[in-house]
Amino acid sequence: MTYVEFMELPSNERAKLKFYEFWAKLGRGFCNFFISIGRFFLRLGLNIRKSFKELGYAFSHGDMWTRLSFLFLGVSHIRRKQILKGICYLLLEALFILYIVVLGVNAVKGLITLGNTEIHYYCSLDGSTIATGYEGFVFSDQASAMAFCQFYNAGNGVPGDISVKYGDNSSVLLLFGILAVILIIAFIAFYSHVVKDSIEVQEKKEAHLYLNTAFDDFRELLDKKFYLTLLFFPVLGVCIFTILPLIDMILMAFTNYNQSHQYPASLFDWIGLTNFNNLFGGGGSSGSIFSYTFFHILGWTLIWAFFATFLNYFLGMLLAMLINKKGIKLKKLWRTLFVFSIAVPQFVSLLTWNKFLSSSGFVEIILKTWGWMAQGDKLTVLDYTSSARIAIILINLWIGVPYTILSTSGILMNIPADLYESAQIDGAKPATIYLKITLPYILFVTGPYLITQFVGNINNFNVIYFLTAGAPTTNNYMNAGTTDLLVTWLYKLTVNSANYSYAAVIGIMTFVICAFFSLIAYKNSSAMKNEEDFA
Repeated sequence: MTYVEFMELPSNERAKLKFYEFWAKLGRGFCNFFISIGRFFLRLGLNIRKSFKELGYAFSHGDMWTRLSFLFLGVSHIRRKQILKGICYLLLEALFILYIVVLGVNAVKGLITLGNTEIHYYCSLDGSTIATGYEGFVFSDQASAMAFCQFYNAGNGVPGDISVKYGDNSSVLLLFGILAVILIIAFIAFYSHVVKDSIEVQEKKEAHLYLNTAFDDFRELLDKKFYLTLLFFPVLGVCIFTILPLIDMILMAFTNYNQSHQYPASLFDWIGLTNFNNLFGGGGSSGSIFSYTFFHILGWTLIWAFFATFLNYFLGMLLAMLINKKGIKLKKLWRTLFVFSIAVPQFVSLLTWNKFLSSSGFVEIILKTWGWMAQGDKLTVLDYTSSARIAIILINLWIGVPYTILSTSGILMNIPADLYESAQIDGAKPATIYLKITLPYILFVTGPYLITQFVGNINNFNVIYFLTAGAPTTNNYMNAGTTDLLVTWLYKLTVNSANYSYAAVIGIMTFVICAFFSLIAYKNSSAMKNEEDFA
């Protein structure tokens, strides 16, 4: 259907078509999200297959020294006078083998089992000697061990005594097991690179070509490949402090790591997809309340993210347009006032508003002073779900609107004035000028920013935590209040109830939701589709 045909349709038909088009795009985006994941794994598989072919070529076309490099890395390089490089390769292989023998095997085994030995309590026979050699004196709980010791030693006139032997720590085993697997994968990639480099060195030697020495490679790291030198430590830090904990969190979602299964009292185990089954309504009563809480909090999270993003955006844009309008005096003063509101730390503003709106707070005192509230009444804005949620959205305007004003003011001042003059000559109304010139221009520049704000509001911990802390509470939710977002609920599950496996599930689902909306929004934004329009 052409644009002219579309505009000739009745308004209700156009609305229906736009509604269907929106859901069609949403469905395509959802499918494309999983298709992209499938393509990633497909490319990964093809790259692995290519590496195997290259290794096979190296073995079939290599000489004795190249083939020997399959067992002893660097031998081929040493044979071709790249002695320092070959020795380094050989030492790295030796260090890896030493790591595997001393720590790696046990680390991988611990990742599989997550530990076998729990905490044990041992009874004292005579007040000083600990019974570690008798199975009958070993207990899994402290109360039973103490009761037995007191009974056993009562006839000897010696008070019962117990000793504790701590067992395995499943969380530590999980972390070091992941690290071991990462190191093994990294060594396999390193091994493949060295073996393929061995055949290249052989072929260059046979063709009497120049071979780089270790000093040549070192000079390149300070010249042509200096970016690798600069990026090494940041990338290493990202791997250690971001990727490793992220993988650890993801794997926790497939365990029963909670308050009943944690060190030192107990171990936790792999339970597969049980937590995800509970998330979608399975798993009995515990799964039902978890599912009920998740979907209700998810609904409020999306509502909050929508209003917190677009109210701030459009209200800030309108205020920026008002300030920049011709004839408005003291423009610098108005901008400065908004900057002052940004200068106050966000958590200070939120805690202040919490004190203002709480019982016996500033607002209640003012209302009672002016006679608008009886002396015995209490301000209950934050005590009921609906009023608390509305208050959160409105207070967030105080925090977020100034940022939008500053970001859009610069864009508004850079819109060519002749566009507005041409529109006014053609008789365009202010609403038409806004919809056809101002809004598209600002959206083109701030489209990625708007997507970032939406995702940031899904994970906006500060506003909820400092303003209401998730209150009001309800017995229908699992460790959550009715104003909690997914991120604040995740925090409560970890800090208040130590339910790490459910928290990990929520973390994974939050990532999927954020990635889904980000990819769809960015793919349909004008910043991506019409990149050259405003060049």
